[in-house]
Amino acid sequence: MRRPTLLARQGRSPSGLLGHLIGRIMARETHAANLIALELLDLASHDRVVEIGFGHGRTLAAAACKVTEGHLAGVDPSEIMLRIAQGANARTLRTGRMDLRLGVSERLPYDAGGFTKAYAVHTIYFWRHPERDLAEILRVLTPGGRLVLGYRPREDASFVRDFPAEIYHIHAIEAVEHAVAAAGFVGVETVSRAMGQGIMAWTVAHKPADAAHSLGRGGGG
Repeated sequence: MRRPTLLARQGRSPSGLLGHLIGRIMARETHAANLIALELLDLASHDRVVEIGFGHGRTLAAAACKVTEGHLAGVDPSEIMLRIAQGANARTLRTGRMDLRLGVSERLPYDAGGFTKAYAVHTIYFWRHPERDLAEILRVLTPGGRLVLGYRPREDASFVRDFPAEIYHIHAIEAVEHAVAAAGFVGVETVSRAMGQGIMAWTVAHKPADAAHSLGRGGGG
């Protein structure tokens, strides 16, 4: 069933009372895909991890169980999601091991090379110029740092049919891989599997270990 435009906009950036409801629905619907993204990140206790579009914040809470000696951070454009995520991670925030901010992926509020791992699940649809967002993620990763992008690809015909194209920019797996490589990442690979009534994909890549390779890419900060 085609998603009404109002609900699709809420998926991009939840707001108001409806945003609260959408956030809780997303927490349930995206749980399995988010856990697979964390598995593919191969988290270690001392990692420094950033989530792009943390939404309900429960994925960062799960990551915090593994990243016990490192640091976690995230940005999201929704004030409602920021409040929900702060509630879900109140204890970790109090310890100083986590930092949540309002922000957008095309201009991340972090210094270059500050993170060893980065991930984003169900956010690439809203990047009008993915090369900019990916360049920013590359910038804030340390050399050798890992990226995981989780998304429903264009190969999932039902997803393409159900979500309005003026809000959800749905990409084929090959197009995502090309954009990731063009941004300067290496070792680009994608894992895909049936999930529910559709297909879920996770594209994994790394920032080159040679920092000079990506010198000058990205902006912001």
